[in-house]
Amino acid sequence: MQADSAGKTKPADTTFLLKEAQKGFYHAVFIEKNRESKVYKRLLDFKYDHYDSIAYNENYKILKVKFKKPLKKYDVAALGQDWLPLYAYKGKYYLYAPSDWGNTGRRRLTDSTLTYWSIDGPDLKPLLSFKKINDSKYSLTSQPFYQFVKKSNINIYIIDTKNKVAVWEDTALPADYRYGLYVPVQYAQNFDMVHNYCKTDKMPEFVFDKIDFKALIKGL
Repeated sequence: MQADSAGKTKPADTTFLLKEAQKGFYHAVFIEKNRESKVYKRLLDFKYDHYDSIAYNENYKILKVKFKKPLKKYDVAALGQDWLPLYAYKGKYYLYAPSDWGNTGRRRLTDSTLTYWSIDGPDLKPLLSFKKINDSKYSLTSQPFYQFVKKSNINIYIIDTKNKVAVWEDTALPADYRYGLYVPVQYAQNFDMVHNYCKTDKMPEFVFDKIDFKALIKGL
């Protein structure tokens, strides 16, 4: 049996993707299947903590200075609201609890904003347009999260209608940053989670398999 981050023991049949142990140090990357585990619940919890609330309020003040008029609202109900990234490993998709919690990659889509989570907390950007192309494709524009582009031009492709898994493509970004795979939080429990655990240190993030995004969205 092996202790997990909540202090509970893990079954001997736990699938480890990486494990390092020495005196006073333990680092493990393993597949977490228990939906009731502390870290699994934390990953799916989009509620703001104290520091998130501070960051959100500061970013909201900045937004209101730039956009004095009320933001235009769009009907985004078909896409849900809160999204988590998915990653590929040996032919399966997984959620990921990173070593550095600032790397969770969460996103929140509302009727007027798109919020990105980073190490500095939630950063909201106004929606500038939103359009449903068909049942499998949507497009939107927003103020960019990355400062080196003038505007985010995002296409969202639903590649799994059962779980609402979607490829997000920002055509304004370089190829290496253009694509991401996401699932709405209400469907996230359909996927196991990879947990990058070390109690004492921040560790390098786990390197997942590359995804052929162009193949996933071909024909959509």
